[in-house]
Amino acid sequence: MRALTAQSGVSQPAVSKHLALLKRAGLVRDRREGRQSHYSAQVGALTPLMDWTGQMAGFWQSRFDDLEDLLRRMDQ
Repeated sequence: MRALTAQSGVSQPAVSKHLALLKRAGLVRDRREGRQSHYSAQVGALTPLMDWTGQMAGFWQSRFDDLEDLLRRMDQ
């Protein structure tokens, strides 16, 4: 925990709270080693979010293209 809080200016309780939420969401996993906890990111847990944002990016890109065409026609 000290490695995360030492230079960040974030308190240990705040970091602990955030890590607990990330762990509950399945985004990180912890491994206890004596009094220390080692955290690792669970990148695969982000796959549904990445899939959704990819779909939405295509959706919004087409909407922005349509808006750009409309604004171009209005300027003429």
